[in-house]
Amino acid sequence: MKGKCLCERIEFCFEPRDDFVLNCFCSICRRSHGASCATQVMSKKSSLVFISGEEYLKEYSSSDMGLRVFCSECGSRLMNYAARGSQYMSVALSCISSKHKLFPSVNIQVGSKSDWAHIDESLESFDALPPNIGKYF
Repeated sequence: MKGKCLCERIEFCFEPRDDFVLNCFCSICRRSHGASCATQVMSKKSSLVFISGEEYLKEYSSSDMGLRVFCSECGSRLMNYAARGSQYMSVALSCISSKHKLFPSVNIQVGSKSDWAHIDESLESFDALPPNIGKYF
């Protein structure tokens, strides 16, 4: 699967893990994505290969859970690397350029969502992190 930033300087490929796609409504995801939630697909870090633009990557440590990665030119949010020692990362579904059939399957951190956020109630929702997500950190 391929992804790229808005200015297309950064292009990469990766393999999704378990087709696990989540909507995170925490305040950190909201602020970093400029949206009501961040929709992320889980992946193993070892599957990530940069095709171009790796020199434009910037990282920001927003919490002890990991790093947020973005393009230094256009500011596109690309992925999150999980905490040190984890083999996982999550990729912003919005930057995936390949055709795919990935859709969110769960809402997380709903307990801290903004008042104006609308939640897809057909998805399983958790006020905090779901119990099975620990395997990704």
